[in-house]
Amino acid sequence: MKDSPYIYGAPRPGAARPEEPLLRFGRCLVDADLARLAVGLLLALVLLATALLKAPLSTVRPGMMFGQAIHYIQVEDSESLVQHLHTLGLWELAPEDQVPPVVFYNFPDDLGGFDSVIKKRIFLHAMVPTVMVALAEVEQERAHLLALLDKLGSECRLEQLLDGLKTPDQCRLQRHELEFLAGLADKYRSRRPEELLRRVNVVPVSLILAQAALESAWGSSRFAVEGNNVFGVWTWNGPGMVPYNREAGKDHKVAMYDSILESVRSYLLMLNRLPAYRALRDIRRHSMDPLALSQGLRYYSEKREEYIFDLRQMIQSNQLQRYDRLSLAPGPWSRP
Repeated sequence: MKDSPYIYGAPRPGAARPEEPLLRFGRCLVDADLARLAVGLLLALVLLATALLKAPLSTVRPGMMFGQAIHYIQVEDSESLVQHLHTLGLWELAPEDQVPPVVFYNFPDDLGGFDSVIKKRIFLHAMVPTVMVALAEVEQERAHLLALLDKLGSECRLEQLLDGLKTPDQCRLQRHELEFLAGLADKYRSRRPEELLRRVNVVPVSLILAQAALESAWGSSRFAVEGNNVFGVWTWNGPGMVPYNREAGKDHKVAMYDSILESVRSYLLMLNRLPAYRALRDIRRHSMDPLALSQGLRYYSEKREEYIFDLRQMIQSNQLQRYDRLSLAPGPWSRP
């Protein structure tokens, strides 16, 4: 048949007639069964690719944190985010559960379509693993700092080492360990061991969630959606968004981040090194109670005492302290 791709006719004169039908590709004759198999495999690959593009976890990208695999997920809409939370076991979280080391890049712009109860759950349970990854980074920095300070002993002072008055060999350190200490001193803006230990430390998950919820309107603010800024952090340098209600003569912007994780990292670093939060760091030396630590955030907002009241109300009314007993699942982790 002229329009059929299959040629069931006779071969060249003098050649043996094949037992199986042939398929013509241009000037070549190919065994039809092999051709069918190839076409079937191609169709299967196309269907598989289509399914993967629609799958909730198709946007997972691997990363590393101190040797542990971290999975980064970007979502297009709230439905996709909810599917991720269910698939990853994050929709239901009980105290002392382990959460997978995943990081959500962003919050979608349609969270406002849910009622307040569901919206809060989506926001909190998407934030939890990202927050815990950021806290794990700080914990590992602190553990490494403690180990190196113990290694220094009484023979060397950190300031001498950083000033080049002592060599790594004299202080029983390797070059990469000195580089780590120098980087940490620069990052946390202190060269004194006792001050570094006050600064390189974590805060409770509940306190972070409460501030993120207040500052981002549960992930639906313009700054959270467009700039991944869930803590309302201002900037005077680098990229940022101009607030609609910025007063005349002011030049601050609201910082923009590549991901929610970058926003959490920036927030933690701000609490750990800025003079405005010295009170929080002092309280932290004796207590990790989020309600007590909230007293150290008086200068986070121009509302001062009212802001502390709102923060405490946020923690208590939403029972956020239940998230403080969660832990990060150890790697390697693979998605279900």
